[in-house]
Order: sequence, then structure tokens, then C-alpha cells
Amino acid sequence: RVPWVYDEEAVDVLRFFTKLKLSLLPYLYSSAVETSRTGIPVMRSMALEFPEDRNCDYLATQYMLGDSLLVAPVFNEEGMAEYYLPEGTWTNFLTGETRRGGRWYREKHGYLSIPLYAKESSVVAVGACHDGPEYDYAKDVNFRVYAPGDGEEAGTVVYNGKCEQDTLIQVERRGDAYRIDVTGDKPCKV
Repeated sequence: RVPWVYDEEAVDVLRFFTKLKLSLLPYLYSSAVETSRTGIPVMRSMALEFPEDRNCDYLATQYMLGDSLLVAPVFNEEGMAEYYLPEGTWTNFLTGETRRGGRWYREKHGYLSIPLYAKESSVVAVGACHDGPEYDYAKDVNFRVYAPGDGEEAGTVVYNGKCEQDTLIQVERRGDAYRIDVTGDKPCKV
């Protein structure tokens, strides 16, 4: 079909999710590099990421995208999503709302929403979303840090187009204090 046969609402939905995907390119590219080196897929079953959680053994309608993001697609016209969050604190990537894990959730979603949660003790690299043909996914990278527990560390690597490490971030929490180490030449925000 040609784009002009779709209404404005469909165009808005496409624009929203395209911008979300573009903003996640640094994270997705790093996950793809990890896949090429380890064989662990980018799109992972819940049982692979949480082998000790029996609730994850047969989950077929949600998955981990890389090691930090949980995705629960909406598969019905009513917009109802039912999904399970494993133990820990999970943060809605789109809204910033936190939820306790080890529970099932059921909620309604509109066209511009999806259950997309970041796991605690993770760092997700997000690129600035610039329009146009000269888009550079790794330019002006922002790092979203999702609270490591006391004494825990979290980190991530952003790679350049040649699969070489470009920026490394490590976050360590001690009580109420966080230590952040960033190694790299490109500007970034945490």
C-alpha cells in the first residue's frame, strides 16, 4: 500500500514507533555486536534470561530485547496486555513509572503505548533522534541508568560502525551515592 491511503492516526503511530526504534539504535547495535560475539540472540525468551524463575518457562507472548529491556506486545484489538515482570524493580521505558517484579500485570494500552520495561541494574544507551538522511545513531548518546542495588554495578558499551568500542559507562552504587565512569571521545549525557 502507498502511504497516502493511511489516516493521520496511523501516520502518528508509525512516527512514534519509528522514533522509538531510532532512539534505541545505540542499544540495539550494542546488543547485535554481543550476539555476533556470543551467539546469545538480541530477542531472547524470558526463560533464557531468567532461568531460575519458573514463571518464565512458558512465556510466549513477551520477550527480552537485549539483556535490559522487556517487551510485551499487545495482540488484541481491545489493547489489553497481560505480562509478567520477574523479581526486581522494573521501570516503564516510556513513562518512567516503576513496578515491583515477581507479579503479573494486566492493563489496557492505546496505539502509542506498549509494555516496555527496563530491568533494574541496567544502563540503556539512547541516541538523539535527529530527522534527515544524515542520521548518526551514536551522536549525542544519552545513558539511562536504572538503579543498581547497593554495592552493585551496571554498565554498557556503545560501539561505532566498525564494531569497535566507542563509549563505555560503568555505574556503581554505594548507599545513596553513585559513581559514574565514562570512557570515550563522544559527548554523552547520563
